[in-house]
Amino acid sequence: MKMSPMPIQQKLAVLWQYIMAHSRNMILSLILLYALAGMLNTSSLWSAMAGLLLGIVYLVLLWSAKWLLHSGKRTIAVIGIWMLTAFYWIAFDAGELVFALLCYLIAYIVLRLPILVSVLLTLTIITADAAILHMQHVYSSDIIAYSVMHAGIYILFWGTRIKREAAETSKRHYEQLREVHAELEDAHLELQETHRELESATNRLLHFAVLEERSRISHDLHDSIGHGLTSVIVQLQALPYMMKMDAVEAETALRTVLEVARGCLQEVRFVVHQMSIDKTGLGLIALRSLVKQVQEQVEFHISFSVNGRTGKWESTISELLYRILQEALTNVIRHAQASRVDITVSDHTGKLTMIVTDNGGWTGADQNYSGFGLSGIKARCERAGGSLKILTAEPHGMKLVIQVPMALGKTEMKGEEE
Repeated sequence: MKMSPMPIQQKLAVLWQYIMAHSRNMILSLILLYALAGMLNTSSLWSAMAGLLLGIVYLVLLWSAKWLLHSGKRTIAVIGIWMLTAFYWIAFDAGELVFALLCYLIAYIVLRLPILVSVLLTLTIITADAAILHMQHVYSSDIIAYSVMHAGIYILFWGTRIKREAAETSKRHYEQLREVHAELEDAHLELQETHRELESATNRLLHFAVLEERSRISHDLHDSIGHGLTSVIVQLQALPYMMKMDAVEAETALRTVLEVARGCLQEVRFVVHQMSIDKTGLGLIALRSLVKQVQEQVEFHISFSVNGRTGKWESTISELLYRILQEALTNVIRHAQASRVDITVSDHTGKLTMIVTDNGGWTGADQNYSGFGLSGIKARCERAGGSLKILTAEPHGMKLVIQVPMALGKTEMKGEEE
């Protein structure tokens, strides 16, 4: 398959990226070439050729950063190049070019080698250069000036190295923070998804609780009222015979039939009343089902009662109270060592109140509630705009007073997502 040629704009973009990535090496190479060009005009042929070869060696050192990744190899290369420079210096007495090359070499040492190695190597080069100058009978003042200038070059590029490392560190930290931010964002999305799944599961659990409670009610109606009506039918069928044989016994049987019928009617009215006070189909039915489930698993007694007539519940209120009651009963099982728990629900002045009281061993002496796992209940109440009061029951035990506004809407659910 024949590949299409790269567009000219893309070629220019690649060239520009290459230039920006290697701009520092290009600038240093131009400076070195300028120094070599000045040397070629004033030196002999052999000196110019030797200087040109030495300059090529320096250029190779500059552009071979990928080949000399190990600091030990770089150190050996620097020492070898300095020895070549010193030999060229002594052989051709090219002080000006050597001064420029050594400045170049010291800059490379500062930027490319480890800190301790760069310091020791620079001090060694400055000392050796001073010895060569002394052998060439250069004045002491010039030797000192020469050494100070090379030390100044080291300090100048040392500052450049510090800035570069700081910039690289900042960039690395920025990348790490960006990765952490991305991970936290992913975790937040997963948490939101988990919350939605938990919310859906809770709603399904509430509906299952309603279905279970309604199934229990239907069984109760079948067992109790069905049995009572069956008894009424049997006695009514026998009543004509009893009236012929014994009128007193027939009158007694009739009174019994009336009492059984009234009992059945009363029970039907009670069931209808209990189902009508929760118009949403959740709420109280779900709470009663939860109490029944827990009662089957524990040894202590749990009572559930409703004070007065409650208004219509929103689904969010039903879910909130269901979760709170779950946590409250779990805390009683784990910590209270109680033999009885009383739960009351009431609706007054636009606030729904649920009170959970146990007769456990808590006396209120320890005000640290963290061990009782009540922080979750308190957080739910506060997110819903409600409150949680922790009181001491008489003579001992814990009393939780939970209040939430009836107009809850989506407050609690938003708090959960955040």
